[in-house]
Amino acid sequence: MPTFTDVFERKEIKYRLSARQHRAMLAALAGTMVPDEFGRTDVVSLYFDTPERALIDRSLEKPLYKEKLRLRSYGMPSESDRVFVEIKKKYDGIVYKRRVGMSYAAARAYLGGMPYGMACAQHPLPDPVMVAESLAPRSLQIACEIDRFMLQHRPLRASMLVACKRTAYVSLDAPELGYEANGLRVTFDADIAYRDQFAPCPSAAPQPLLDEGEVIMEVKSSGPFPRWFAQALAACRAYPSSFSKYGEAYRACAAEERKSASAGVEARFDGERAAVDEASRVHTSASRHSTRPASAPAYAANSAHPVPRAAHSALEEAGECLSAGARDNRHRRFRAPNHAMKKGNRCA
Repeated sequence: MPTFTDVFERKEIKYRLSARQHRAMLAALAGTMVPDEFGRTDVVSLYFDTPERALIDRSLEKPLYKEKLRLRSYGMPSESDRVFVEIKKKYDGIVYKRRVGMSYAAARAYLGGMPYGMACAQHPLPDPVMVAESLAPRSLQIACEIDRFMLQHRPLRASMLVACKRTAYVSLDAPELGYEANGLRVTFDADIAYRDQFAPCPSAAPQPLLDEGEVIMEVKSSGPFPRWFAQALAACRAYPSSFSKYGEAYRACAAEERKSASAGVEARFDGERAAVDEASRVHTSASRHSTRPASAPAYAANSAHPVPRAAHSALEEAGECLSAGARDNRHRRFRAPNHAMKKGNRCA
């Protein structure tokens, strides 16, 4: 009997809850659902994307079909700990997950280009049962699907690291069966943080993604919600929210990059403006001490003191600099998603 589920097909609905709503939902779950055997767990996901981040760009356009590739671990893994390489697909609101388990060392080798079977053989898991699962025909089939995904979207590289503290709630009657016991599984993700792997210093500390006290509740169901759960949602006024951890982290990075670019342009413009002001001040001072005869033609002053022309040119240059900065304000890595895309143009 497998020790982990390698295929998921279910509906996943997310809710962004305040601290008050979180407490209300926990009270509603009491007596019906309990935390699973793992309790509060650190979930770490490393998402892979193209150098232009085309996968998350397209995902934010909300197409009918979308997919992601990630490396997921529960806690910070050592070389021999089991991690999962996953493809997450979503079609018409239904989420499909296909994943294979292997050691962390094997996953890094596999995602680096080594064939799946060779990576598992060179970096085996310590448990023989887990080793057998990794090399079972079902796992080899899923690995082939991941291979096709990586071949289709190559080159892929680590794009975004997202971590959170998750508590999963399952049926009180049969907690070992998880959400399958009553068609429902509820998780609460707190302390969500991200780190941009494309940043010049990707080793920097993760940045928070939510306001203090907020959590993301994810309801995973293979069918309709039970009535008591729907009533609990209505009582605390919790409404579905389109929240992708990778997507929100991507947006946060884009906003930070735009902010940095804007600050750089403003600083340069301020420098140019200071130079123009100084040039004008020098010219004004020189004009006051001018001894030009009254009968001299007007152009003689301009030829003797060409500062106004230089100041005018500097001002034009500063204006051009500001315009160019505004044009380049959007970094190529962060293209704005096209939310206005018509349904007829969506990919099936």
